[in-house]
Amino acid sequence: MPSEEQDALLALTLTEGFGQATMTRCIELFGSAGATLEAKSHHLAEIERVGSTKARRLRSALDETLRSDLIATEHELIAQYGVKLIGINDDGYPTLLKHIPDPPMLLWVRGEMVEQDALGLGIVGSRKCSQYGREQADRFASLCAQSGLCIISGGARGIDAAAHRAALRSGGRTIAVIGSGLAKPYPNDHAELFDTIAEEGAERGAVISEFPMNTPPNAQNFPRRNRIISGLSLGVLVVEAAMRSGALITARLAVEEHHRELMAIPGRVDAASSAGCHKIIREGWATLVTNPADVLDALGEAGQMLKVGMMGEAEPEETHTGEAVGLTEVQKKLVDAMAGPSSLDQLVAWTGLPIHRVQAELTMLEIRGAVRRNGGLFTRKKS
Repeated sequence: MPSEEQDALLALTLTEGFGQATMTRCIELFGSAGATLEAKSHHLAEIERVGSTKARRLRSALDETLRSDLIATEHELIAQYGVKLIGINDDGYPTLLKHIPDPPMLLWVRGEMVEQDALGLGIVGSRKCSQYGREQADRFASLCAQSGLCIISGGARGIDAAAHRAALRSGGRTIAVIGSGLAKPYPNDHAELFDTIAEEGAERGAVISEFPMNTPPNAQNFPRRNRIISGLSLGVLVVEAAMRSGALITARLAVEEHHRELMAIPGRVDAASSAGCHKIIREGWATLVTNPADVLDALGEAGQMLKVGMMGEAEPEETHTGEAVGLTEVQKKLVDAMAGPSSLDQLVAWTGLPIHRVQAELTMLEIRGAVRRNGGLFTRKKS
């Protein structure tokens, strides 16, 4: 059942005028989405960049939403399509995404997102890709998925679809972040692909959106969708991109706002379809990669742990004290910090590492059995 706060977020999302930034400011000022629903117009006028005139319009629009059947209809569609609604403070909301500058307040999720998806690789590129680009997307996505990375892309034609299909074919996990509502998935000819990803009980991944169920694929949705691809990922790989490719928007977000690792595959020196990749490599934004092992190297210690697993080395042994051996220095530091149950924020503050790095290392420690998660707290494994 949806919580009152989740329904309040849904009401704000369905109300014209409450964009992402306005919703965030409202919650910061009033303390919750529920409190925002009760705010008078003169209180709304106190929000940054909302004057008295706009505040009256917002209050009127919100009242209209609350009197209508919009919320009930949205819940009916959510149930009809087997979708889960996840609020930013709900269990199951991706931790990496929560810590980007403008995380979506709500996610519509079809399929399953699991903790191991924190080890995510965003793969982006041209819709009108060449055969070379499609082959490289297939090659990198397949081998990276086999190594344990969740392949995250935008569900579009071209590079995106090649990456999703390769991850599925290799038995890995994949997440498609689409720029429309889940009742109107775009592109239409990828409906079967989305069904395969989200098939109940198959544990292949998820199709997600930050837009209400019946939202059409408007042009302005796709740049916003790109920040979610980057926000869910440890690193982003640009497979093939021309100079004006939308993939470069994701690349810039990954580097400048999310502080993620950025990688690019080179193409022919005279290929316009790879000119954007060459630009970001030349200007130092992106690491040049030529094989999946380069991707794992670029992802640091988390990547190295996956590389060890891909090569079939044994799981770490334990000493007589129960301490896991074979951990990296960062992982040992995290385990040592867990004198008692520790939150992610506490561990970030203690280590001084970026949130996405700590989350990745904790995921690896969970996979290896060195730590356990209980709710939002982590504890080291006892002997």
